[in-house]
Order: sequence, then C-alpha cells, then structure tokens
Amino acid sequence: MGDPYKVVIVGPLAPLATGFHIYLTRLGYSPDSTSNQLQLVAHLSRWMDAQGLSIQELSDHVINAFFAERRLRYHNFHTSRALGAFTGFLRSIGIERTADPPPTFSAQEAILSLFEHYLVTERALRGTTVLNYLNQVRPFLKWRVGHDGSDWESMSIVNVTDYLLFRGATQSVGSIRLAATALRAFFRWLFLERIIDQPVAEGIGPVAYSPYKGLPKFLDISQIDALLAGPSTREVQPLRSQALLLIMARMGLRAREVQDLTLDDIDWHSGTIRVPGKAGHVERIPLPVDAGAAIVDYLTQTRPVSCDRHIFLQVPAPHGPLAHGPISQMVTVRASRANIGSRIGAHRLRHSLATKVLGSGGTLTEASQILRHSSPSTTVIYAKVHLADLRSLVRPWPVAAEPKISGSRP
Repeated sequence: MGDPYKVVIVGPLAPLATGFHIYLTRLGYSPDSTSNQLQLVAHLSRWMDAQGLSIQELSDHVINAFFAERRLRYHNFHTSRALGAFTGFLRSIGIERTADPPPTFSAQEAILSLFEHYLVTERALRGTTVLNYLNQVRPFLKWRVGHDGSDWESMSIVNVTDYLLFRGATQSVGSIRLAATALRAFFRWLFLERIIDQPVAEGIGPVAYSPYKGLPKFLDISQIDALLAGPSTREVQPLRSQALLLIMARMGLRAREVQDLTLDDIDWHSGTIRVPGKAGHVERIPLPVDAGAAIVDYLTQTRPVSCDRHIFLQVPAPHGPLAHGPISQMVTVRASRANIGSRIGAHRLRHSLATKVLGSGGTLTEASQILRHSSPSTTVIYAKVHLADLRSLVRPWPVAAEPKISGSRP
C-alpha cells in the first residue's frame, strides 16, 4: 500500500501538494488512492518543469500532451480523466488555467449544437431523450454530406426517404422508427428556424411498427424471490444492491429514476418518495416498508460519508452518484448468480411488477398508475401476459357438421 506522506513533488506544482492531499482525504480517498494521485501529479509537475510551464499554463491541450508522452512509459493513469480530481482541486482554490481556443465545429456539429439547444430550452426534453435524438440525426447529416454536401437549405424529403431506405436494408424496423421520429423533430425545427422553406417533416410518415408484437419479458414471483433472497457476499456493496433491487421490484422505478433519487426526496413521516420521471414529471408515491428498511440499512451502515445528496453513491472516492449503467449491471449479475438468466436488466423488474399486478387480479388502469404511464395505451401490452384470462375470450374453432348418411333401402 502506498504512503501519501512519502510522495515528493518538485516543480511548479510543489506548493499545492499539501492542499491537494487534504482535499483528497476530505473526498474520502483511501491512503493508497491518495498516494497514486500524488504520484501522478508529481510526474506532471516534473514534466511541466522540463517544459518550462507554470500552473496557469496547465490547459487541456497541455494535459493531453502530457498524457500522450506518459502513455509511452506507463500503463496506468494514461488519460486526462485521471487528473479530474486535481483539476477539481484547482477550481476549488480559485486557480484559473489557460483556456484552450474554442474548438472549430464542422458544419454538422454546428447545426447539431443549435438543434440541441432547441430541444433543451424550447422542448424541455430530458437529457437522455436529447442524446437519443442527436445520435439519430448525426449519422443522417454525415450520410447527407457524403452524398450531397452540407447545403442544408436544399435538403428535401427525398434525402430522408433515401436515408431511411439505406438504413432499413440492414437494421430493424424499431431502429428505423426511432430514426424517423428524430428526423421529424429535426426537420420541424429547421422549418421553424427558416433554414429550409418547405415543411419536410410533414412528409416523414409513420413507420409500420407494433410494440405489441410478442410477449413482454418478465420474471415470475419465484424468480423475483430468488433475486431478493439475500445479498451476495461477493458484492462490493450488498446492502446498496438490496435496497436498489427492492425499490425497482416493489415500485417499478426505472434505473435512470433511481440514479436521480436524493435524500431530500424521501418523506419518512408520510412514508412516500418523490420520483422524477419522464418529460420533467415529478410524482410522490408510497415507499414500501421493506424498501424503506433496506434504504435505512444502507444509509446507516455502508453509505460513504459524502456531502452529495444522492441516495446511492459510488464506492470509490470521490463517492459521486451511482449511474444507471452500474445499477442495471448489478441486476444482471444478481440474476446470473441466481441462475435466472444472463441477460436480465433493471427494466425487467419493471415489466415483472406490471405482470404481477395483472396476475393478482388488478386492472390495466391500476398497472398504468403504478408504472406512472402517461398514456394507458402504453400499458396495453401487458394484457397479453395473463393467458388464463385471455383463454376465456377465445371463441371455439368452427367445426363443420358431419354429413348425414341416408339409410340404405333393403
């Protein structure tokens, strides 16, 4: 284990060594991690001294140049992300670094930046939705530049149709539907901004696609019980995992909604929790007793000490909020260890809750309310999972009457 007190920093960053050490300790870094961070800064300081650079000249361009050289000799801490704690420390003590010149955007990125601003400010879409739209429009613009250049004013419905047909040759109907939705929003914005003079968006028709095709995947009660049977001793944070599983299994929260939960969202007196949903909607819903007890166990026993108000935090310092990716990955690992399956994600628990409600005699309206669907039509897909009730609606298959055989005469 490294000893941070034995790390010696020389060069322009030497005066900051003690302050940075204290900063890391307050963030919850272990002595070994603190030693590694100080050694990285020591290497940077020696490199800056050789280059004749001051603290203020530590721009992003300089940092990238340092790591380009470091990668030739070292196999750890070889990207600029490794200096995130140090640059955060510089900001905290008011040291301003030289800013790099503004990046030069291509024609595609420039128009995407304007479109993103519109989606965020005018449409007030959630960050994940904005990112999905941009990821659909970006390849279209690249394809269009390759075929007809970056003259956006001349774009027409022909370009859109050709592009969707091009993608349709190798991609699923669901993917084409998402692309058409994003392009419809994009061309609607182009027309509003008078970048194009024709309402091209009106010509992008719906893509034939049914979300009701096939049965929704879900876990039955015994599988849910196996998933919740108890924390695995091999998990880094078993109490955190148990609280996450109970919240998603009992309340049907999405992984992204769980990652956004804060300590201020819980009202312990009323036994409710405020959930930030899609499109900026916020609802207060009941907090089940077992889920609440699991949260208390995590908060009082293993949650890292941090000023961050998010309920679920990362284990490594600086103990930032736990993202939705690791949350879903935890469900996958638990399911695999319980021999339920190797491709079970967090959203499967949401599907399972809906089917459990219907299987217990609940209505689609009740399932829709629990899942907080804005439209009842979104919940209709779960009507197909209760096969016993569906059988009662099936009409008998018509059978042709047997022909009458006339008696033979003696």
